[in-house]
Amino acid sequence: MVLRGVTVISPLFPPDRGGLADHTERLAQGLSAVCPVAVLTTARAGAANAGYSVHPVVRDWHDPAGIVAAVEAGPAPGEVIWQYVPHMYGRGGVNRAVPAAMTRLKARGSRQMVIAHEIASHFCWWPHRAFYVVAQHRQWRRALRCADFVGISTEAWLETWKRRAPQHAAKFGLFPSPSNIPRAELQPGFAARWRAEQGLGANARLLAYFGTIGVNKQFDWVLRAWQQAQRPDCPAALVVIGDPPPAAAPVSLKGLLRPVGFLPRAEVSRLLQIADVLALPFVDGVSERRASFMAGLEHGCAVVTTVGFNTGPTLRQAGFFRGVETAEPEPFAAAVASLLERPEARAELGRQAQAAYARGYAWPRLLEKLAAALRWQGRL
Repeated sequence: MVLRGVTVISPLFPPDRGGLADHTERLAQGLSAVCPVAVLTTARAGAANAGYSVHPVVRDWHDPAGIVAAVEAGPAPGEVIWQYVPHMYGRGGVNRAVPAAMTRLKARGSRQMVIAHEIASHFCWWPHRAFYVVAQHRQWRRALRCADFVGISTEAWLETWKRRAPQHAAKFGLFPSPSNIPRAELQPGFAARWRAEQGLGANARLLAYFGTIGVNKQFDWVLRAWQQAQRPDCPAALVVIGDPPPAAAPVSLKGLLRPVGFLPRAEVSRLLQIADVLALPFVDGVSERRASFMAGLEHGCAVVTTVGFNTGPTLRQAGFFRGVETAEPEPFAAAVASLLERPEARAELGRQAQAAYARGYAWPRLLEKLAAALRWQGRL
């Protein structure tokens, strides 16, 4: 089967910041190599494109008729890929218009695929939160009935929904979220020059954090690990890429904090390549949906992260990163400090990380899965 084209639906797209906007851009770029691609996104000015078309025309994601009309005005109304995160579409992640639009498109003969980066919040007894969770599950089950294929970004969720919805299990597949930061060329001597430009000593070790900062990212754990890693003869600098740190650094360490903010992808890539350790303490545990983790793997970082309830069996058994299964910050900090002391172990971990990423998580692997899922000809 040869596609005339495909419409990718996502409320978030550059110039929006964040993993979902970047993922949609990379997805559109990859798909455009095998078929025409249109991105349907929120009405805004300044949406850019390269090799595919961008249609920032949706003004109300709670209007199913408007969504369907926008899809049908695109180049290939019969081929649709939904980027699915409930909170992208509505307050509290509740938006009945999305499954309603999917139902109408299904009735019109559209083939639809859902890539689920999130499914629903965890249940909470607070009345409004409980309502949100129940509504999100209802939306999800309606989406399952409409979709021809469902790519789930997290192995733990995939296994859960195979049990909960066995009638749909045949159309489930694991679709990890690859790195959104392509590997840039690293000139000889870049690490030494960067340290000098930042006023850091040549022997300063670099502990890095990459991504947005929120309650689920446990940045206070990174600060604790940074403090624990200090040695009088060999300081550890903390490089924060992305959101600015929410808390002030200890007075004694302010000279070693480098919040570089949001940078062009090539600059992010170079910083990841020279980092000694990348610290990512997720509250729910590392999973295949964490693009910052995937960026660390692609760039050969020695990653220290957490293992939790959203960590599936494959990552639990993996040896290409350091996973700390704990609800307390001290063991995580100790793992970071220990790895910063062992350059050979860091180098070997980085080599294993790159190999694992290329083998199972890189964009070509995702696009191959996508082509197979929709039975397209001409895989990448």
